[in-house]
Parts: sequence; C-alpha cells; structure tokens
Amino acid sequence: MTRRCTPPLLPALRAGLPALLFLAALLAPRPVQAQRFFAAAGDLPRIDARTQAAVVDSVCAAVDSIYVIGDEAAQISALWRSRLAEGAYRELTDPAEFVSRLEADAFSIRRDGHFGMRALFPVDPNQAEPAQTPQQTERFRRAQRARNYGFTKIEMLPGGIGYLKLDQFPSTENAAETAIAAMNFLANSNALIIDLRENGGGSAAMIRLVASYLFAETAHLINWYQRATDETVESHTYDYVPGRRLTDIPLFILCSDGTASAAEEFTFDMQNLKRATIVGDTTAGAGHTVASAMFDFKKFRVGMRIPFGRAYDPLTGAGWEGRGVIPDIAVPVEQALAVAQAKALEGLREKETDPEGQQMLDWHLAGLESQSHPLALTRAQLEEYVGVYGPRRVFLDGDVLCAQREGRPMIRLSPMTRDLFAALERNDFRLRFDRDEQGRIVRVVGLYDDGQQDPLDRTQ
Repeated sequence: MTRRCTPPLLPALRAGLPALLFLAALLAPRPVQAQRFFAAAGDLPRIDARTQAAVVDSVCAAVDSIYVIGDEAAQISALWRSRLAEGAYRELTDPAEFVSRLEADAFSIRRDGHFGMRALFPVDPNQAEPAQTPQQTERFRRAQRARNYGFTKIEMLPGGIGYLKLDQFPSTENAAETAIAAMNFLANSNALIIDLRENGGGSAAMIRLVASYLFAETAHLINWYQRATDETVESHTYDYVPGRRLTDIPLFILCSDGTASAAEEFTFDMQNLKRATIVGDTTAGAGHTVASAMFDFKKFRVGMRIPFGRAYDPLTGAGWEGRGVIPDIAVPVEQALAVAQAKALEGLREKETDPEGQQMLDWHLAGLESQSHPLALTRAQLEEYVGVYGPRRVFLDGDVLCAQREGRPMIRLSPMTRDLFAALERNDFRLRFDRDEQGRIVRVVGLYDDGQQDPLDRTQ
C-alpha cells in the first residue's frame, strides 16, 4: 500500500510522519542519570537455560515481525536459535553478557547503526516514575528554545551568499515559526549554503518545510517503506509556504560523517533531485527508522532498538543506509564552508554581465582566497608599513598591523599579499601600500569594493 504524505501545511506541521530519531542519541554514551537503568556484567542475578530460551523467543519474535529487511531478519533469528540450540550461550549466565552476545551475533549479519540491545534493571513499582515529568518536558523545551531549535546561525556572507547553520531538524510543532523566519531572512540570497555538518537528525516534517522553500513546484522527496505494515509513505514538499521561495539560486549543503538520519535524508533528497551541490565528507549512513521494544523477565529487562522502515529514492530504489550520502565535492570537513563559498562566488561571477558586479565578485573571491591561504609576515616586515599618511595613521598593536583615520574607528589589518591588507572588521575596505623605485613605502591607498580609491602620501 502506498500513501502520499502531502497534507496542508498547518495541520501537517503537527504530524511529522514518519519520524526520524537522532543517530547521535542512539550512539552517544548514556547520560549519567540514565546509568542505573542499564546493567553491566555482575549487576544482575544469574539466569538459567530456560530464561535464555525465553529471551531468544522474545527478541526473535520482535525482529521477525518488524525488522525492515525481511531476509536479514530471518537470518538473525535463525542464528540466535541455532546457537541457543547448540549450546553456544550456555556459559553466558550473566544477563548483561548474554544480551551483549546476542547483539554481537546480530551485527555479524548486519551492522545496523539503528539496531541495539541492552540488559536493564527491573522496574521497582515503588520507585517508578513517569517517563517524562511536566518539569522535564518544560526543561527540554527551554533548552531547545535557548538553542533556537537548532537554527544556530543565519547570516549573509560576502557576495550575497546566504548561510544557514542548522544543527537539527526540530519538531515543526515547536519550531515552524523559527524555520519560516529563517527562510524568509534568506530570501534575498544570490546563493545559499546550508550547513549540516553537526546535524544528527530530527523531524521529517521539518525536512519538508525547509525543502518546500527550495522548489518552485511540489517535489516528491523520498519514499519510506515499513515492512510490518507493508506500507509505503511518499514524502512531498508543501504546496504553500509563507513568504518567497528560493528556487532560482544555487544551493550548497555542507556535510560530515556526523550528518545523520533526518539530516542525511535532506542531503540525499537535494542531491537526487539535482537541487544542491553537496560539499564535505560522506554522511553517517543511517537510513532506517527505529522502534523500541521492552521485554520484562522479572529480575531484569531486555530493551531493543529495531529498525522498522527504510528510506529510498522513488526513481532508483536506492537509499543511503550503510553507505551514507557521498558528497559531490569531497573535502576535509573544516574546509567545506570556504570551498562552498568559493564555488558559489565563481558561479555567480560566470553569470554576471555587469562590469561593476563582476568587480565586486572578484573582490570577494580575492578576499576568500586570502583567508584560505593566509600570508604570514614577520614583525620586522610589518614595521615597514608603520607611519603617518596624512589623516591616516598605521601602527602596530602587538603583532597586528592596525590603521586609523582621524575621527574614525581603528581597524585591524590582515595581509593578503606583500603590500595589500584586508580590514578584518570590514568586507568592503582594504589598504594597499605603494613603493617608489627604491622599494620604500611612499603611499597608502584605501580601496573600496565598489572600485573607489583613497590615496594618501606618507608624511612621516
């Protein structure tokens, strides 16, 4: 059965099906306050063969019924049952060690980042608390709001390049207004960079909302298949979003091996639909949705995370589980932003026909190149520029060359070439030092990104 997920915008923002869990939450070390729930070797009473058989029956039933890949589900269950029958688990009378071995055996069939098993302490009914108290819920909401729901940085970079650092895909129930405001802030961008290098996942509804701003018409993003119900859910962008769409501008997505789950889906969707250029490192490879199961054996419990759905491209059937999304431009993660900026500026420069616009883009490209390959000058070399140039004074503040014009703020300078310096606080201004035939500095010229120049002869 196939179902299309393209509801009207406002009701859909509260749906978010299918939900994607944070891979980081699945793989990260357990928080200190949760340690008492997960048992280690020696924490629990020993178990006998009958209890081992009951555990295997329970986990096999769970895997058989919902594990997303039917053939592998059968292989995992068959392996557990055969090893139980042949006595391979007989000596594992510690529940934590026994469950750990079951997990390892499952991983020998497939190492799925969304699959996991743990032995847990039994529930004490006299001490049991609600899974989430109102105070905990409110604390979580405050923390999310303090992080601006993952929209951690939004700015306009030189050349009119919009930049969005998105560190999670939050629930649209709480963060729809934030996302809409962010996308409208970026509406005047000449190109757009979305940074997902630290994004571990989140909500599919937020994927659809952000993606809807990037297409002129409704786009079929991806399909989700759930084996237990034999249902396929089609994910589409929304027909309407508040504000202006960013459909005619180049899009770059930055990724890393920490880009996971929902962030991978967004990256995968944009790459498959040829909407974006992906820059950085291959993503984590977490393309399954996950469910949890809990089995109570009185003296201990067994908790499981079981992948129950998979994402795939509706045209090719391919997904990213286990392989990740491979970038179009593979570069070290720390260089991804600079590379994407350069590619964006170069693309804009190729299409620009106005000479003033070309000059401006060349200015920004030169500045970006100097940032990527900084020039180091010694203090002795910097001292050569120190002096008075009419109303402008050039001096050293520690090992940093600075300049100040009368009645104006001081600016710090960074060398681009031997005699050309960028102003660290300003993208629109630089200083060039001119020399005479003997190589002595005799003039400073203020350069502006619109082509204007302000020459001043050296007076001291």
